[in-house]
Parts: sequence; structure tokens; C-alpha cells
Amino acid sequence: MNKNKISPELLNRVSVMDKNKTDSIFVSSYDFWKTKKFLDKYKYSYIPYKFANCFSLNLDYDDISILSTLPDVEYLHSNPLVKIQRAQVESINLHRLTENKFLGQGQTICFIDTGIYPHFDFLYPKNRIIKFIDLINHHKQPYDDNGHGTFVAGIASGMGIIDHSNIGFAPRANVISIKALGRQGNSNSNVILDAMQWIYENHKVYNITVVCMSFGAEVIENNDPLSQGAQALWKRGITVVAAAGNSGPKNRTIKSPGNNPYIITVGALDESSMKTADFSSRGPTIYGHKPDLLAPAVNIISCDNKLPLYTNMSGTSVATPIVAGICADIKSRWPKITNNEIKKFLLSHCKKITGDIDSEGAGYLTFNI
Repeated sequence: MNKNKISPELLNRVSVMDKNKTDSIFVSSYDFWKTKKFLDKYKYSYIPYKFANCFSLNLDYDDISILSTLPDVEYLHSNPLVKIQRAQVESINLHRLTENKFLGQGQTICFIDTGIYPHFDFLYPKNRIIKFIDLINHHKQPYDDNGHGTFVAGIASGMGIIDHSNIGFAPRANVISIKALGRQGNSNSNVILDAMQWIYENHKVYNITVVCMSFGAEVIENNDPLSQGAQALWKRGITVVAAAGNSGPKNRTIKSPGNNPYIITVGALDESSMKTADFSSRGPTIYGHKPDLLAPAVNIISCDNKLPLYTNMSGTSVATPIVAGICADIKSRWPKITNNEIKKFLLSHCKKITGDIDSEGAGYLTFNI
């Protein structure tokens, strides 16, 4: 066994592991095809994620020992739990950041979340839910048994049919919902990777230009699979916006995939005090400073999956779709803009609060598109 290739958390579990039991493991590889050839030769059952250069499989003690010694295997770690990033506070109406003339037309925002309820705000004046994929229960028609995904999509792209004050930031953008989180708002990382891989393979078919990830998992410091997956999408030309997490105010609490240095990571602004919300996760990460910026995240109203069709929520889950919607607006205005140019544009239009980059990044967004 090569302990240097096994995460500390997994190593602790292996040390007390019943040798007849298996555990869900991620294997990151230096060479995807050579690792795959080995797994095939010895008839391992696995799920390949070529876009993120890793595999998901169930391994026992002996398998973990063997794979950790292979030269083409880079790292082994457990399958971390993913959670929506919701905080518990009361509500007010969402304050719009922009006087927006570019409403996300021509763009598709993909939400990896708990699903989407067929709310008026997505169906009228035309149905903008162009694709629904259920990786949890495998239903065909859109639904949301938690409500989080519907709320997040409403902030980014709701039409505000019933209450115009609840219009989203990109109300003309098309919507794709991938249900990768269950009724309780949780999932395993391999299900999130399934969603990312589908986007990676199909983004051109559906013109997916922005992905909203209002969830987070504990960071695996070496070859984190969610971080690697988000980075692969970013390098594919898709703008990835992720939640910083709700584990503040302590430092070094940024969740994955928000820890990735390439993507846009959003922390929470409390507009009542114009400060970083206490619950908002702080950096730094092993890659540098995070979050990248803040957006309103306390006491917000958006779409619900049940009557009266609107509800309130707080958390970095709320801040993330604000920025995702604005990214769709930016791409609507400048179709040839690159991901790095979008990020630079956003950060240059932020206002600092205290200048603490590990709690607020560049500050909070304040500009007209």
C-alpha cells in the first residue's frame, strides 16, 4: 500500500476497514487509458469520467492497497457527500443589481440541483425548460421534491409572471435542469460528476453557456473530483458559477467545486449590513484566495415548488444564480467573450467592503449591463 496516494480521510477508514467490505472510492489517474486497461483486465466494475480523468468504483481493502501502488494512479479518496448551500433566515424581495437590457436571450443556463418545478415563470410566455434529466429517480417530466432547484432557477431566469418584482436576472435564457440531488438536498459526488459529464458531452447540442452549481462538498485537497470536473467544463468554454459554501465565518471553509481557481466562486452579501454574511464560507484555499466576489444572499424571495409559488431562502445557493444569470446576460451582449474575460469583467465591477479578499474577494457586484 502506498499511503502517499491515499487521502488522510480514506486512510483512516481503511485502517479500521473490514476486509470483506467495500467502500465507494474515486481513483484519479495520470493516464486515463492505462488505468482503464488495468481495471478492465482484472474485471473491476467502475464508472469512468474521462473528462475529469478519474473513475468511481467500490473497492475493498486489498483493492485499495493494489491500486495505490500503480504508477498510472495518482490518488485515491472517498466519495464525498454533496449538499445544497441553504441558510435559515427570513425574507425580503430580491434587490436587482442591474437595469438590464440584455436578458439572457440566446443563452442556456444549466442547473445541477434538486430538479425544477414547472412554474409559470419558466413556462410563459413560452416554455423555456428545454431539457430535464433526472439522475435520482429517473422520471421523465420536470419536478422538484425539495424546492431548492426551483428557487435557484427562479433567481437566475424566472420571468416574474405573477409578481414582476421577482423577475430573474436572465429571464429570456433557456433552462436545463439536471436533478442530481435528492429530496433531502444531498447526493454523492459521482452523481454530480454524471451531471457534469452529460454537460461536457452535450453542451453544444443545447447551447449550454452557463452552469450554476449551488451546492458544495468538503474539499479533497489532492485531485478533488468535483473541482476537476468543474475545471474541465470551464476549459470547454462553459462559464461555471459555484457557491462558496455556508460554513463561515471561519477561514479555509470554501466548499468544492468552489475551491477551483478557474471558475467563478460566489460568497454571500448581507445587504442589511452591507457586509459578508456570517454564514458565508471564507478562503483561502490551497490554490489561493476565494471567494471571487459577493452577491446578495440574505432574505431573498424566488420561485417555489408549491403554492403560493414563491418563498424565501438565504445562503450562497442564493448568491450563485444571481451571478450565473448575469453571466448569461454578459454572453448575450458579447457572444464571443471568453470565460476569463467574463471573470475579469465581473471582478472589475465589484466594490470592496473591508478589502479582506478571503471573505469578500473583489467585493460585491454593482454595475449596469
